[in-house]
Amino acid sequence: MDVAIVIAWWIALLGALVLTAIAVLEIVRVVHHAREIDRLAKVALPAAVGIVENTAIIAALEGVVPVVGRLAAGAGALAATSASIARRVAAVRRALAGGRA
Repeated sequence: MDVAIVIAWWIALLGALVLTAIAVLEIVRVVHHAREIDRLAKVALPAAVGIVENTAIIAALEGVVPVVGRLAAGAGALAATSASIARRVAAVRRALAGGRA
């Protein structure tokens, strides 16, 4: 009877050892992955700060929309005026070329 108890005890100890080894391996993997996550978070943090700083100006763009409309209207007026000047210069050139011929 004592031999059966010792054998059962050794089997229980070996089972506990195997389960402990598996648990330790899982804990090591979890710690490794946690360190990797921490490393990647430290790398990503400056990029995230840069994104926040670069996109903060987007809110100010709402005030630019009316100005852009006025600029577009001004550019159209400049284009029309430039075309008128070009036509007048061409007419003067033709008139001067006709006077010499």
